[in-house]
Amino acid sequence: MRHPRKHPLAYALVLCLALAAGLGPTVFNFVVDPYDRNGWFDLGIEKASLSEKAHYPLWKMLRYSAKSPSLIVLGDSRARALRDKYWHEAGRTDAFNFAYGGATVQEIHETFEYVKANPDIDTLIVGIQLRSFDLDHKGGMNRVPEAIELTEGAFNYYTSWFVAKIGWRHVATEFELDPATWALTWPSLIGSAQAAGRGANDRLTLFDLLSPEACLGCELPEVQQTAFTVGPGVNLGLGRGYGAWSRLWPAINLDRDLPAKFARQVERNARSDWRSFNFSEELWLKLNEISVWSRENNVELVFVIPPTISEMQERITEFGFGILNHDFRLRLAELAPVVDFDFDNALTRDISRFSDAYHFNAAASREIVGELVMFTGSDEKAQVRLRSNRGSLRCPVFTDDTTDRLSDGRVVMKQGVGCRIWSKEGAQHDIR
Repeated sequence: MRHPRKHPLAYALVLCLALAAGLGPTVFNFVVDPYDRNGWFDLGIEKASLSEKAHYPLWKMLRYSAKSPSLIVLGDSRARALRDKYWHEAGRTDAFNFAYGGATVQEIHETFEYVKANPDIDTLIVGIQLRSFDLDHKGGMNRVPEAIELTEGAFNYYTSWFVAKIGWRHVATEFELDPATWALTWPSLIGSAQAAGRGANDRLTLFDLLSPEACLGCELPEVQQTAFTVGPGVNLGLGRGYGAWSRLWPAINLDRDLPAKFARQVERNARSDWRSFNFSEELWLKLNEISVWSRENNVELVFVIPPTISEMQERITEFGFGILNHDFRLRLAELAPVVDFDFDNALTRDISRFSDAYHFNAAASREIVGELVMFTGSDEKAQVRLRSNRGSLRCPVFTDDTTDRLSDGRVVMKQGVGCRIWSKEGAQHDIR
């Protein structure tokens, strides 16, 4: 619902006079305040959609600073889909979703570094998938340092031309102005948020990194297909291979017509994802660090592998990474329990449960959150309510949920309906 406008002409006049007086973006940012740092002026502008997408970490950090949550969610857009309100509805009113669209492992780790000073944390939910473990994934971008700088320093925020650019987009939309007039008037002063890359001198603009060519789930242009083989330099995790686990990964042979968007993503995006993928131990060490800290500080850490449609899973095997995809789960399980939805099952075959080949819909998000709340524990009344209102998903949280079990002596896998839980043998959650 839009808020009623309060003296919009007067506000617009103040903004114009401030800029004309040579005060730069300071007064403009103070009044428009696109990330609601102060909230002193109500221009009747709905800021969430535009501002958050322009700089996810900045939007989230300015909201986190006013809270002290016990449960924190980290990850990319698929973890972000597990929204705060779903956790609150399921009884975890102490949850805060700190996931970002397009997040890299670097950003997940940097956000962990930011939140670990919170003494109230008792649960960390980390959405993760194999594709993120390549140093070249999204150029190794990291938007978090800039977000911290703008969050913790009022001067940096109010004098930021990036903040002014987003503010102007809001004003131009609200008052039906031509957004191009801003760039025409101050063409040399307006910049984009900067995301640090892997190299010391590598600076990538935020909007370039979140362009359709870079973002997860967007449709990528057609490229020439190249032959791919698994070479000696490919790291296969623990290197255990399938062995007795092979029955968990039967061939996926679906002969069906996908909606055009889904089909293009399965063909083009999957090729972009996997044709030159190289697993990074450097990134793995960042995840290991989160695991060590969690154990030392008595924080429950749970990894979540979100679902993609079955055809996307099939492409991983086609490009030679089936064993690595399996070994990835074994390695994760030795760090912390893994709640896995990304295998061929009724959920991943039902495209009505997805908005595209990568992203599940709101109904599936609510079900996933409900399963995670039961898995991580809640009060008895909440458990009873969640069990009675379960959808089609059944994680093996309770004894009668388990439909299959397999172990190699180090890692045990329990399967329910549309959900597997991998954990270190002897250290898994108690089945209730």
